[in-house]
Amino acid sequence: MDSENTPTGWALEFGLAQSPLFERREIDVGGEHYVLLDGGYGSFALSVSAERLWTDHHTAADWSWSCNLPHHVTVTDREVGVVRWDKHRVASFTRASVERQREDFYEYLTTDLVKSNQRVIEHMLGIFRSLRSLLAGSSVDDDLSVEAFLALITRAMERRDGLGAKEQATHSEGESVLQSLPTGQADALLEVLQTPNLAGLRAHPALAVRHAGSDIFQEAHFELVRVHGADLFGYAQPAESARVTRGGAHFTPAALARTLAEQALLRVPDLRNRQTLTVMDPACGSGGFLHEALRTLRRIGFVGKVRLVGRDISRPAVAMAQFVLANAASDWSPDGGCEVDVMQADSLATPLPSADVILMNPPFISWLALAARQREHMQEVLGGLMTGRGDYSMAFVVRALETLADGGVVGTLLPSSLFVLNAASKWRQHLLDMAEVEFVAAMGDYGLFPYAQVQVAVAVFSKPRRPRDFTQSVAVLVTDNDHHATGNALRGLRKAGVSGETFLEGGDWRLFRVPARELRDRPTWRLVPQQTMAAIGRLFDVGDALPASELFDIHQGVRTGMNPAFLLSEAQLEGLPRRERKWFKPAVTNKALTQGTIVPDRFVFHPYDKNGLVIDTEEKLVEELPEYWNAYLEPNRGRLLRRKSLRGRTDWWGLSWPRAWSPSSQPRIVSKYFGGSGGFAADLEAVHVVVQGYAWFPKWEVPAGISKAHEGEPVKDLLAAYVAIMNSTPFQRLLRVFSPHVAGGQFDLSPRYVKHVPLPNLPVLMADERAGGAVSTLADLVLGESRMDGGSSRVADDLTGQLYGLEVFEHL
Repeated sequence: MDSENTPTGWALEFGLAQSPLFERREIDVGGEHYVLLDGGYGSFALSVSAERLWTDHHTAADWSWSCNLPHHVTVTDREVGVVRWDKHRVASFTRASVERQREDFYEYLTTDLVKSNQRVIEHMLGIFRSLRSLLAGSSVDDDLSVEAFLALITRAMERRDGLGAKEQATHSEGESVLQSLPTGQADALLEVLQTPNLAGLRAHPALAVRHAGSDIFQEAHFELVRVHGADLFGYAQPAESARVTRGGAHFTPAALARTLAEQALLRVPDLRNRQTLTVMDPACGSGGFLHEALRTLRRIGFVGKVRLVGRDISRPAVAMAQFVLANAASDWSPDGGCEVDVMQADSLATPLPSADVILMNPPFISWLALAARQREHMQEVLGGLMTGRGDYSMAFVVRALETLADGGVVGTLLPSSLFVLNAASKWRQHLLDMAEVEFVAAMGDYGLFPYAQVQVAVAVFSKPRRPRDFTQSVAVLVTDNDHHATGNALRGLRKAGVSGETFLEGGDWRLFRVPARELRDRPTWRLVPQQTMAAIGRLFDVGDALPASELFDIHQGVRTGMNPAFLLSEAQLEGLPRRERKWFKPAVTNKALTQGTIVPDRFVFHPYDKNGLVIDTEEKLVEELPEYWNAYLEPNRGRLLRRKSLRGRTDWWGLSWPRAWSPSSQPRIVSKYFGGSGGFAADLEAVHVVVQGYAWFPKWEVPAGISKAHEGEPVKDLLAAYVAIMNSTPFQRLLRVFSPHVAGGQFDLSPRYVKHVPLPNLPVLMADERAGGAVSTLADLVLGESRMDGGSSRVADDLTGQLYGLEVFEHL
């Protein structure tokens, strides 16, 4: 093959990470064999061989299936054959056609998705479940099931791939457990592990450990702490293992671990010439980050000595990490050797060794969900950096930077909310004082972490030996909330590292740089390209727009503390006497606010006026609402009294957080917690109470001259015009800059995000004849007979674009 059509050439062109498929002499098939790995759907196994390997369909399918890859591609002198492990038909091409249309060929691989759920992950987990049941039947501690599972895999590797006893010795405790089982049980499981499954696919244990081990062992650990074991007949046995986890730990996709390892190691000064390198993960789980770090060092050509250090509070996780890293080091070690140091420990409570590179996915746990001991550890590490209710991961980042050697690099995953959370403002400033930010990313895909809906951020920090240089820039990656976006972005990032590009974008991701000083100057780390911020800045400079927080006071809705007691359906409300219904107001909920209008289906108990609680004694409550008392309040008295939000209050029948503004008669805009076009509506008569969402109260007054010249009620008309703007497509494009996407493609409309969004300064613009006409038309779209359908309209989009100035949208 010419240089462009070698495996290395394909890896560079498509932004893939290249690793050997096999090690030593595991097979007797000639040629070169690799895996080419991306961040999503485009990974595949590749063989360059004189043999037409696809003619033995099961050989190629077994290889790719064992690696948890959809395809195996064989390239010969004249042909290219593609085997997808769940298809019996081979796709064949001429080599010349593939070389002419490499992009088209790669797109074919990324879109030709596996349709079967019989992955090697499920195959190996089935073995693990069966083994747990056998151990439970023999009264063996379930905590030892992981060691036994690893020993079983080691036996299979020795039998199938001829590996020596080095790996077996690693898990002698697990081997002893297997030997304690009744005669033949372990051997029977070994046969199941290596027998073709229903699809005729046979596992290669070494390939599964090498290329799919991260998923297999993370899933096995999740099984251990989550579900009971099932016996060979599917009967669920009670699991005996205590729930030993990092609580809030999210298992890291291998693609994300690989990219973080690459981005961190890329920034280690003079890496190739270092004699020693210590890489540590203080929350190592099954060793995924450390494994990917070793593979990255191999691709880079590192020749010194590497020390892999892992710490985790979970004993099963530590056992898995030791196994994975022992096998990885057996596959390849640099000339200087590889030392593995993995042990059970709490990284926030025990000293950590100094490290040159720290990679981690710390537990994401909010303050309210922390155990007392975890809160103590967090307070000890953060001290005065805590200005509110932060996240447990903040303490891990600070501890990592304290442990890091001078000249070292930290790469970490984080909840993206920490980039903007007010409670993390001192923490962010402290990070900038301790280190230089090298790379940050906001991964919009909420499905990145299995079993959790969380938006993930990535950050890479360096601890420079030299004086700080604030003229440098920070690399920034932002992806959309789309399951394809992550893979596309990570491949783009890898290609940018080769080409040296400073700005790249695809349809669902953007890579750019921002000056490092901007992170220090901004109150939040909003990841926005300079061109976009400059365009928005010009909008502010001329006074045609202001941040939303200068035009509106934005308040979170009331919190009932117990919806079944306080929030009634229309039928439930109708079941109460008429005189009792006056104490209820129509509620704004996610369901009630739809397509830019409020259609209430729930009514909230609201015994408040501008002076506060009106029904201030139980006697008055029983007198005013006897049937509501008997049906909803008295039966729930105990639970209502136990609400922590009462904090010594005696009005146990009151809302947990009634909000002082809720009885106000001032016209307002209401919005959802999470929404987009159609997620804003006008409550001009102030008849609703926001329960799920936010209320926007105007801070401005209509200029006297405009008020006199304007027919009708100018404040209400302006609010209606703002509703039309907020539901428009241009405004959604601005929201995308400031607010993160959530599951379902909606925006987080929390004040901490939307307060920065620019809004046209309508009270001032009304003085302009043309702008005033646009405002009147927008208001009529909300109030008039020709109301917008679905919350937005083409007319609203055009007028909103004119009010902002079309130039700003050229950079969004």
